[in-house]
Formats: sequence, structure tokens, C-alpha cells
Amino acid sequence: MRKVAIMLAETGLPYTSKYVEKQGNGKCSDAYRAISPNCTAPAIVDDETGAAVFESGAILCYLAEKTGKLLPPSLRDRADVLKWLMFEVANIGPIMIELHHHMLSDAADNAGSLLQRHRDRMIRCCTILERQLAGREYLCGNYSVADIALYPWSAILEDMAEISLADYPNLNGWASRISSRPAVQLSTK
Repeated sequence: MRKVAIMLAETGLPYTSKYVEKQGNGKCSDAYRAISPNCTAPAIVDDETGAAVFESGAILCYLAEKTGKLLPPSLRDRADVLKWLMFEVANIGPIMIELHHHMLSDAADNAGSLLQRHRDRMIRCCTILERQLAGREYLCGNYSVADIALYPWSAILEDMAEISLADYPNLNGWASRISSRPAVQLSTK
């Protein structure tokens, strides 16, 4: 949800937040299911267009398209941004969610080996990001939806994965640059 809050702050779009209460077993109301079939947050409804969008990556793309911000106009540059956005969606997010689950879980006999497996996968992802950020301020040169999608994970990397950003100087510098952006600071309030 922080990704969407950052994007809304970066674009300056007006919005109203609504709390959605889930029922037991991840169930939600029929009204919310019409917006988010998976009953997950975040999800948005654009009153201007009537579009209902769920999943943070899709929301970031929708808001970038709507505002003409944070997604490059050229096809080649756009592809570069989108591949890093998909890297977050397909790798970082799922790995961090699994790490969180296994860190909290005592039940499984193999929780320790699964935890290490996910931590190793996250280290691999950090190494990939470290190489990508070599000589760049942002993932694709200019600040984009890819940076917005990946940043919130970097902010909790040490707590959730026990991986220090200090071990990745390029990634650490990138996270520091993003954390100092006014929209990112505003998104935490």
C-alpha cells in the first residue's frame, strides 16, 4: 500500500483513503470483491474514468498513464522501467512475503531451511539490484514507477530479511535518495 501512497503523493492526485475490513479467512464484501477480486489491498476506483484497479503494480502503471508521470514516453525506455517493475512484482514482493511468513511461523519442521532459502533468494535479488544501480541514481536512470515499487521493500529489508543495506552501497545510496524525496516522506504520515 505504501507504493500507491508514494505514487499518489508524487503525482499530486487528490484521493480519499478508505479502510476495508476483511472478514474471516480473507473474505471481503461483495462490493469490495467487485473492485478487487482477490480481496486484497490496495485497490483504487477512479471516479473520473470509472476504472477499478487492483494490485499495486497495475495501480502504479494506471496512475502513471493517467498523469503522464514516472513512466517514460519512449517504447524502449518504458520497457526498461516495466521490466524492473515486473522484477518487483514477480520476485521481491513474493520472496519478502514468504520470508515474513516463515519468520513468524514456528509450526513447520523445515521453517529454518525455507527461511534460509528465501533469504538466499533475496540476497540474489539485492545483488541484481546492486549491479543495476552501479553508476545510476535510479534503476532506469530517471526516477520511475519501478523505483516506487521497489523502494518500500528496501526500507524493511533488514527487519524482514536480516539483510543489511550497508552490504550493498549502490542499493543503499538509491534507498537514501528515495527516502529523502518529499513525496516519500509525506507517504509515511
